[in-house]
Amino acid sequence: MPTKAPATAAQISLHWPQAMEFMLSQLVFVLEANHTRGFSADALSRWIDTCTARMVETDSAPAGLVAELRALQARVLA
Repeated sequence: MPTKAPATAAQISLHWPQAMEFMLSQLVFVLEANHTRGFSADALSRWIDTCTARMVETDSAPAGLVAELRALQARVLA
């Protein structure tokens, strides 16, 4: 039986944003469904707000990356 060739870096990078969005949406679902103590979708959103604000304050990430993270947050936590 033929083996599947490993994905190249280019192939991985094409699917990474979709995979991340899917994973985060599943995390939000689990948080909300289980009412995990002390952590919720709202807490995750606040944490992302804090992280992206700090990235901007310290100039530790390109503006485009911060914008993409915030867009991902909006899609996943809508």
